[in-house]
Amino acid sequence: MKIFERKREYNKETMTILGHEFILCPDLEKKYIKYSGQDIKRGIQHQYFWKMHRFLNIDNPKLFTEKIQWLKLYDCTPVKTRLADKLLVRDWVADKIGAQYLKKLYGVYNSFEEINFSKLPPEYVIKANHGCNMNLLVIEGSKPDMKKDAARFDRFLHTNHAFKSRFELHYKDIQPKLFTEEFIKNTNEIFEYLFFCFNGEPEFVLFASGKRSPQICCTMFDKNWNNCHFNYGGNRHTEEIPKPENFDKMLEIARTLSRDFKFVRVDLHNVDGKIYFGEMTFTPAGGFMKFNPRKYDRILGDMLEI
Repeated sequence: MKIFERKREYNKETMTILGHEFILCPDLEKKYIKYSGQDIKRGIQHQYFWKMHRFLNIDNPKLFTEKIQWLKLYDCTPVKTRLADKLLVRDWVADKIGAQYLKKLYGVYNSFEEINFSKLPPEYVIKANHGCNMNLLVIEGSKPDMKKDAARFDRFLHTNHAFKSRFELHYKDIQPKLFTEEFIKNTNEIFEYLFFCFNGEPEFVLFASGKRSPQICCTMFDKNWNNCHFNYGGNRHTEEIPKPENFDKMLEIARTLSRDFKFVRVDLHNVDGKIYFGEMTFTPAGGFMKFNPRKYDRILGDMLEI
């Protein structure tokens, strides 16, 4: 039985996985791996080698990136599926820490055509609930392209993020929806604080800026706001980054939300002193982070108990 089958016709590219056909977005990665008669475990091993340029020890993982692959394969639970859903997680967060940390939700839709744009504020965000990088910022007097953006979000709704490129299987059973929410900003920039939590304790926080500019900068701090001098996914900041005044409150929120998990990244925004919940990320970057320096892959791996 073929697990993967890929085809292209009339400019529509599809992939059939375990008998289910999904439309592939043209702006996604093109280097899909084809398998025949092999399982998901083998697929993860092949993809790890392709992305990380080394063999994956899935049966006895030591590195952090290896252990994330193990969790993808063996720790895909219904609660992770619920919390990866950008809509369902809202009720869970409201129950844990209060609704005051959630962005305003304007509407939930089954299709782009259902959105009543006349009832939305001048600035907002359109998102899909079942994956990453499926969004559109409508800011500074801009308007959606009713043809191109409609087609783009239709492709999103027909894309299963679990099989898009990284085998993040806890996304597999999320029912795709679109929603519109509040756009938050701080002098045209939004600062993200990504808390790496191990067994309910936020040990590191990745401060990220520049996501709305050509240059993303990331710096990793410990929970005492000491610069750890390592990162991944962008250049390090050259300037000193001040500790947020309400950093202790952010740590408290991260502890509360991560309490029941071996590992989760709790993403928060801090805008003019107001804290907003971002998302719960169980497999950051699909477990393909290239740490700089590389030794931190093992250091974080030693902290993750599986």
